[in-house]
Amino acid sequence: MKHIILGTAGHIDHGKTTLIKALTGVDTDRLGEEKKRGISIELGFAEFKLPSGQIAGIVDVPGHERFVKNMLAGATGIDIVLLVVAADDGVMPQTREHLSICNLLGVKRGIVALSKADLVDEEWLEIVKEDIKEVLEGTLFEEAPIIAVAPLKGIGIDELIAKIDEIAAEVTEKKTNVPFRLPIDRAFSLKGVGAVITGTLWEGEIPADAEVSILPKKLPARIRSIQVHGHSVGKATAGQRVALNLGGVKANEIERGDVILPPNHLSPSYMFDAKLYLLSDAPRALRNRTRVRLHHGTQEVLGRVVLLGEEELQPGSSAYVQFRLENPIVPKYKDKFIIRSYSPIFTIGGGEILDSHPHKHKQYGAEAIEAMKILEDGKTEDVVKLVLEEEMAPLSLSSIVTRSELLHSEVKDALDCLMSSDKVVTLEGDSEILFMTAISYSELKDKIFSYLDDYSKDNPLSRGANKEVVRTRFLASLSPRVAEIFFNRLAEENIITQEGDVLKLHSKEGGLSEAQQASTDKIMALLQKDKFKPASFKEIMAEMGLKQSQLQELLKILVSEGKVERIKSDLFFPASAVVEAREKIISFLKINKKMTAAEFRDLIGTSRKYAVPLLEYLDLKKVTKRVGDYRVLAKEE
Repeated sequence: MKHIILGTAGHIDHGKTTLIKALTGVDTDRLGEEKKRGISIELGFAEFKLPSGQIAGIVDVPGHERFVKNMLAGATGIDIVLLVVAADDGVMPQTREHLSICNLLGVKRGIVALSKADLVDEEWLEIVKEDIKEVLEGTLFEEAPIIAVAPLKGIGIDELIAKIDEIAAEVTEKKTNVPFRLPIDRAFSLKGVGAVITGTLWEGEIPADAEVSILPKKLPARIRSIQVHGHSVGKATAGQRVALNLGGVKANEIERGDVILPPNHLSPSYMFDAKLYLLSDAPRALRNRTRVRLHHGTQEVLGRVVLLGEEELQPGSSAYVQFRLENPIVPKYKDKFIIRSYSPIFTIGGGEILDSHPHKHKQYGAEAIEAMKILEDGKTEDVVKLVLEEEMAPLSLSSIVTRSELLHSEVKDALDCLMSSDKVVTLEGDSEILFMTAISYSELKDKIFSYLDDYSKDNPLSRGANKEVVRTRFLASLSPRVAEIFFNRLAEENIITQEGDVLKLHSKEGGLSEAQQASTDKIMALLQKDKFKPASFKEIMAEMGLKQSQLQELLKILVSEGKVERIKSDLFFPASAVVEAREKIISFLKINKKMTAAEFRDLIGTSRKYAVPLLEYLDLKKVTKRVGDYRVLAKEE
């Protein structure tokens, strides 16, 4: 069954609460002060059973201009607005303001209840109806039915209920295949129960045992129980009025405006990009960096509006903007918001969030405006492509979902289309697939190719460029793991060859260059001249006139080819000498069982300077092991 929220709107004392009582039997004025003053100050709630069996939640909002911010909190998640206009007063200031708010929030369905119809004659009633039609012209409620009612006498109530039931059937079901999101409109504590919050569940489903996060405060909590209109349930579904009993948190830590979410879903932001509409009846143009009151969900924060591409926005016009806030909110792509002037306070506009976590833009940055046009248009393929273009790095499917704030299925379908048209390429790791625009991949590939080509020309004796240096130079935003996936893709395309910790162009394959071969031959000759007393690193460097880095690279080549073994940091032996020493010491120990360092020195005809490091190397390789001042076989051969 669908879950529907019906919200009231209208001027103070036009009979909203009385009408709700006539429809549901519930008096939504719950505060003593409300009873005393005869007006709604806070939000009221009721359950409304329709003739079709459909159940709607009713949110009764205050009409006094001082409590419009409370009305805005109640307008969160409304499916149908019941605009109440008193026949004896007609359209009043808060009628217009509430209508503008509902229009800006995108509430598409509405009914006008012309209350107190018994207090005027038919002629006056028709005049008021014409006034209302004129006010509704150009809004989402232009075709809204107008029904005259007198709740205390029961006039028009049946007709109104039938119309609500009819329109309720047109409401589409809310998203339940997404993580839940519940903006809080009340938080209080009950004796013996603990912290309780209420709100309208925007999207998703909340199970009764869920672990949750309360943002923007980042408070962890757990759900103890759930009620929907006083009934305990195992889960709450999008579109329901919900009360949650929370554990692990105190009621005084929570306030209206906070949002209940699954852990690690969405994040607070002090800034967002948006399309802003300034009401045609706004008293003046909106200048760049004007301080305003922003209403998002049930939250109100102060912030400044940065107009992009212009200095001021005229009434009745729209613009791309960036909001910079004094306190964080929890925004999401395509959310609606309202702005009110800082002082005096009245509603001046609203709009739609396009990027919930943008970079700070320059006022006349053309690229930012172009990106917002794509986001406003909302074509999934274009949005996904834009996310990949902005990152300019490989992203996983889950990362694209998080960044775009689209459904997982929507992103997957978009990627399939983009890949089929060769606009996106994949990079496949052992356990994940990463995505990148074909243009970004090609540009990055060309940069790495040019770098490695230049490197090989500048360093003819080197076996290749250090992989970590290449990563930090071109893929600094990527982890080593993701960078490795990128390098593997280049290797698959025969662009590069990877050898341990170095990279070189595949085109440079086919053995050593003439310069490298000549240099390595000379190194081998110096090492083999006296195989058990090989030339030291410094001696080779001096003899050949090489830089330290050049000799290191050449020795790495010889080690990788198995011609040389590194005994310690600056001592290298010909591999054949190490094999000969190994065979000599094994033969000796099989007969004599143990050997001193001096005996090993004499056995291979060298000095202690070379014998001791070589013995320690053989220990490391588990040929021998040290026992006191002796060496023995590490294992029986």
